[in-house]
Amino acid sequence: MRAEVVIIGGGITGVAAAYFLAERGFERVVVFERSYLGSGSTFKCAGGIRASFTSREHIVLMKRSIELWGELSGKLGIKYARSGYLWLAGREEDLEKLKRYSSIHNQFGVGTRFMEPGEVEEVAPALDTSRLVGALYDPLAGKASPFDAVHKLYLASRRMGVEYRFEEVREILVEGGAARGVVSDSGTTEAENVVIAAGVWSRRLLEPLGVPLPVEPEPHHAALTEEYGRLFDPLIIDLESGAYAVQTFHGHVLMGVEIPEQPSWEPGERLAFLSKVVRVWSKWLPWLPSANILRHWVGHYEVTPDHHPVLGPVGSIEGLFIATGFSGHGFMMGPVVGEELASWVARGAPQTEEAAHLTLRRFEEGKLIRELAVIG
Repeated sequence: MRAEVVIIGGGITGVAAAYFLAERGFERVVVFERSYLGSGSTFKCAGGIRASFTSREHIVLMKRSIELWGELSGKLGIKYARSGYLWLAGREEDLEKLKRYSSIHNQFGVGTRFMEPGEVEEVAPALDTSRLVGALYDPLAGKASPFDAVHKLYLASRRMGVEYRFEEVREILVEGGAARGVVSDSGTTEAENVVIAAGVWSRRLLEPLGVPLPVEPEPHHAALTEEYGRLFDPLIIDLESGAYAVQTFHGHVLMGVEIPEQPSWEPGERLAFLSKVVRVWSKWLPWLPSANILRHWVGHYEVTPDHHPVLGPVGSIEGLFIATGFSGHGFMMGPVVGEELASWVARGAPQTEEAAHLTLRRFEEGKLIRELAVIG
């Protein structure tokens, strides 16, 4: 079997890359997924989408990704809403942080602004603002359904000829310094271009090739309540703890917060997470202790030392590309990363200078990028 491009991984990154490659006219794109589409980090995420970061790379790429989310929603019918983000400060030191963040956002054309308590209550009527010191609102931000996004991109890419194979890739074939294909459960697929979009598992695919990938499998937890009517429109963030909460399109409240964890390939659920997430959010949502928690789960952030993704060519191996290390921001970046990967494969270069800053080379050269606004 022969392909023009093989993609390893069927999460948002893999299906978005397949979609944009097919749009560019590639006729033989094959996506390998060892389980079901979205089974890695994608279907375990909150679905938030924002450009309110503090690094040029994140902001520029996410502004483009937000444009693409709007286009894909209109074209494919993906559930997407530009419903905002709301950063909550309960302490003066948190408010000062938000002021610094907002200054950076505004420099790059992301119009975050501070809200009065009355304005907060308009967009988040179920929020208790009695302890609010300040609130930063990002009207450009929003949310999308991870399930709907992956499904619609899958269907659209299938219509353009992309093939999906549900089996595990065991080996990436390299010969003469160039990618030559992959070996999967059913045999060899030859290809001149191989894209690794396998989340935390990308590291294990590169290890036999002698390519170190500075990505750690960091467990992160989330919980989901029963359905409610309208509670709050934006995704809300408690800056002190880094906790987030979003009301899904079906009305559930999806919540996350960090607890102490060690890197783990096979993480497990922790009751300590449930107690902490309810404790943190009860300060802002006093009705939460009486809510029914329907389920909770654990997934991975694939974390790099500078909390920015690793994109583009892999070292000196011609035709081998990677997209991983999103550090909790992979879903929101899916469309722009898919577009950038398609550009790299098609013409040997990304569309933006900012994407070019995110290759593996930055770790070799010590050119790490700083990001202050990491949550989750």
